[in-house]
Amino acid sequence: MSEQNLTRLTKKISSLEKNQQKLKDEVSNLKEASKPLIERPCSKYNRKDLILRKTVVYPEFDRKTVLTDSHWHYIELFLRAGKEEHCHKAANYWNQAKNFYTATANLDLVAKPLTTYYCFLNATKALLTYKRINFDLQHGVSGKHEAGQIKLQNEYVNIQKKGVLAGLCEYLNEPVSFTPRDVNIFGSNQAEVLVRGISDKTREFVSAAERQAFENNVREYLINRKNTKLFPETHTLKNILYNLEFIHRAYKLTFNSEPELFIPIVKPRFVFDKNNNESWLEFQLEEGDSNARTLTNIDTFHRDDFYKTDIYYLRSRETFTWFSKNNGVNLEGFKSYYRAMRKKFVYIYSTNELWYYKRRNLTTGVVNRNSLILTFSAMHRLSELSRYDPNRLDAHIASQHGWLLSEFINKSLYQFIDMISSEISGDDFRATGFRN
Repeated sequence: MSEQNLTRLTKKISSLEKNQQKLKDEVSNLKEASKPLIERPCSKYNRKDLILRKTVVYPEFDRKTVLTDSHWHYIELFLRAGKEEHCHKAANYWNQAKNFYTATANLDLVAKPLTTYYCFLNATKALLTYKRINFDLQHGVSGKHEAGQIKLQNEYVNIQKKGVLAGLCEYLNEPVSFTPRDVNIFGSNQAEVLVRGISDKTREFVSAAERQAFENNVREYLINRKNTKLFPETHTLKNILYNLEFIHRAYKLTFNSEPELFIPIVKPRFVFDKNNNESWLEFQLEEGDSNARTLTNIDTFHRDDFYKTDIYYLRSRETFTWFSKNNGVNLEGFKSYYRAMRKKFVYIYSTNELWYYKRRNLTTGVVNRNSLILTFSAMHRLSELSRYDPNRLDAHIASQHGWLLSEFINKSLYQFIDMISSEISGDDFRATGFRN
C-alpha cells in the first residue's frame, strides 16, 4: 500500500472513530436526560418537611397549612384559647382591628386609608401584646410633604424611636436607629438679626473703623456654630411602594424605568446531605429566569451542579448541621439559620404559593425593611392625608400614579392581615378550595 493511500485510510479511520465517539456522547446525553429528576431529600422535623414559612420570627415548622376563608375567626379563637391576661387583651385589639376592616369595605379611596390604618394599628397591637413586646401607645411614625407638585416622592415618612411601629421593628429584630448629623444652630436670617443686635449693644466698645470687621467676625462665628442632632429614618412614599412585593407589578407599570426588585422562585425548602449531616436552603428559578444574568442578582446563593437540568436549582452557601434522624437536636441552630435566610425572601398572599427573592445589589432604591413595617408606614402617611388633607390625597388618586395607590390601598389589607396572622400563630394560611 502506498504511503498516500495509507494516509487516506488513517484519516478515514480517525473520522469514523470521532463519529462513533460523538454517537456515544449523544446516547449518553439522551440516557441522562431521560432519567427522572431525583431531588435532594428534604430535612424533616417531627416528620414534616422543613420549608420556608410565611412566619418570620416564630414559625411552627411541624404544622400543616391552615385552609380558611377567615383569618379573623381563626386568630380570635387562637388568642382566646390562652388563659393569661395578655391573651385576652390581644384578642380585644384583634376584634377592634376586625371592626375597622369591616368598616373599610363601604368607603371610597379617599376615606379608606383612615380605617385601614387603624385596622393595621390594632392588629399590630394584638401581635405585640400576645408576644409580650413592650410598646409605647404612640403610633411611632410621622409624615410630611414638600410643597410643589403632587408626586409620591414629595411625600415623606419618618420612623420614630417610640411607638407601635418601633415595637413591631423590635419584634422583627429590625431596630430603629437615628442618624446623628451636625446642623447649624442659627439660620442665616437668624444670624443676621443677632449680628445687628450685638452690633447695636457694642457700639460704645467698637470703633467705627473696626465695626465692619467686627460684624463680619460675629456673623461668621454664628453661622458656623453647629450642634449634633439626631434624625429619624426617612423614606419617600414612592420608595416604600417600590419595595412592596404585592404591588410591584403595578409599580413597574406606573414607573417602568426602574429595575425589577423581586425575582420569582419556586419550592423554597431545606434539603439534606446525609454524607455530611448538613442542610441548606434550596429553591428553583422559573424557566425564564434560569440564566446567568439572574444569578448575578442573587447574592449568597449559587447554582447546584447536583441537578442536570435547564431549570436552575440554587443553594445557599451557608449551611446548618442536621442529622437524618427525625429529632430536634439541632433545632435551635436551624432556627437561627432560618431567620437569617427568611429576611431575604417575601411572598404575596394568594391562593397559590408565590415566593420572591428580594434583590440587594441595587445601588439605590432598596429599603432593607420587612414588608409589615413598610406597609404600616405607607398607610400611616395616606391616613394622615385622608384625615387632614383629603384634597391632596384626592389629587394623588386622580394623578398618573393613582392606580398604583388604589392597588396599594385595596391589596394591602389582605396582605398585611395574612402576615400579622402568621406572626401571631406561626401558621401559614391559604384560602379554601384551591390547589397548586
